[in-house]
Amino acid sequence: MMTWLPLFVGQLLAQLTPAPAATPSPVPTGPVYVGNPATHFRLESRPLGFDPDGNARWLVLVRYLDAQNQPTKIMLNSDLDYQENRGVMQWQPRMRYGQPSAVVTTASAGPLSLTVTSNSPFKGKQIARTDPALWHFAHVVAAPLGPHLIQIGWFPQETNAIRIVRTDSRGKRSVIAVVAPPSSTYRDASVKPSTTYRYQIYRRAKKAVWTPWVRSDDDLPATSAGAAAGKGIWLYFGTNPYDNHYIATLDPAAIADQASRAGLHYVEFRTAYGAYWEVEPPIKDRVDGIIDALAGRGIATVGWTVPRQASYEDLRASVLTAEYRTARGTRFAALALDLERGDEFMHDCPTGCVAMAQYVRILRAAVGPKYTIVSTVEDPYLEKLDNSKYPYRAIAQYSDALQPMAYWRMLSKNSTSVDQMKALLNGSYQKTQQMAGRTLPISIGGQTSSEGVRGAPPPDEIYGSLEQSKALGAIGECFFDWDGTSAAQWSAIGRFTW
Repeated sequence: MMTWLPLFVGQLLAQLTPAPAATPSPVPTGPVYVGNPATHFRLESRPLGFDPDGNARWLVLVRYLDAQNQPTKIMLNSDLDYQENRGVMQWQPRMRYGQPSAVVTTASAGPLSLTVTSNSPFKGKQIARTDPALWHFAHVVAAPLGPHLIQIGWFPQETNAIRIVRTDSRGKRSVIAVVAPPSSTYRDASVKPSTTYRYQIYRRAKKAVWTPWVRSDDDLPATSAGAAAGKGIWLYFGTNPYDNHYIATLDPAAIADQASRAGLHYVEFRTAYGAYWEVEPPIKDRVDGIIDALAGRGIATVGWTVPRQASYEDLRASVLTAEYRTARGTRFAALALDLERGDEFMHDCPTGCVAMAQYVRILRAAVGPKYTIVSTVEDPYLEKLDNSKYPYRAIAQYSDALQPMAYWRMLSKNSTSVDQMKALLNGSYQKTQQMAGRTLPISIGGQTSSEGVRGAPPPDEIYGSLEQSKALGAIGECFFDWDGTSAAQWSAIGRFTW
């Protein structure tokens, strides 16, 4: 993590008095810098080591420089293309490492390269190179994924069978798996919470390798799908002071007051975007303040994560959300997974469909059967999807509730009346049940923001959507999103009793 960013954010947080979010300013069309405009850029890279997926992980950072060859930081409106020679590349949120960046992962040996083209600002291309054979990290890694799962990875990918022996804290040894090739990872789902283990990996023609001792996480409390019942809303924040949803503009007391006036039962609060864990110092106090303030009004907070790939690091961020406690000890009431296709999320299907199904299956094994997973899914009715285009049935198998994103104004072809909106929600609810393949509680994902060309729903549609969701038998309705909800829409939500 770049050291300048936490300091920069911390200084700004210290200077700002908590206040409700201001009216968003127009977004500039060109790059926004802290410093002078960039004239060129260079690439810096560093190995991140080998992970429990059995991957070599390599970080490439884009450093912009001004005419005096001094660093300048781009905060908004950059556009870059990344092209890896092999493996899998994932671009990173700008604020994770302080500047535009990408992580390349591969399970196979051999040199890596990444070509970076700067489109905005237009500054040409550069190439970074590395070879994992030269890295000085342990090639066999074991780490807890949750209370009920420890994951072991080895690099490079093995072409022969691997035998895994586990030793517990009492010294008892047992063969837990013989993994068929090709392989680079194994997930031990037979562990007990709060228990220490060590693993020995046997590979043909190679010396056996021991992992260090590794302890599974403490068990999670039992929760229920009732956490997503009644009225709710999505709330997310950013650590970039140039974004409209900057964390320093979120006042815990004002948020709790607004949620209470609207009669909300819960708030879905984002903690992670892929592997990017957002709740870091110096903003943790502000995040904890929001969660604790809501709890003080009897309003639950559901942890919301946005998976991007079924990797250990990404899954671990979701598990950390389920395990999260504020400094006062307040927990999230459940975990909501925002499972979407596209390059910003889990990628297009069939690859994305496989990844989404795998993600929920592994996460369920990690957290155990008692902890509530609410899966936020794409709307099958409004988007004309079935199980051949989106893995509803596979997701439902490991979920406690489904939350279709029924953004009627965004996804319908025409502007809607209240009656037309109710017909659309009926279709969404019925088809979600059908695609799930089993009976699950459903919470409708409603729309307040002006997503799409047809704009934001008026207050009568907001109120009517609550009427229809309750009449259909949904356990609740959650609106996207806090920042995009007008005073008139808040009033409509508050007038409906649920």
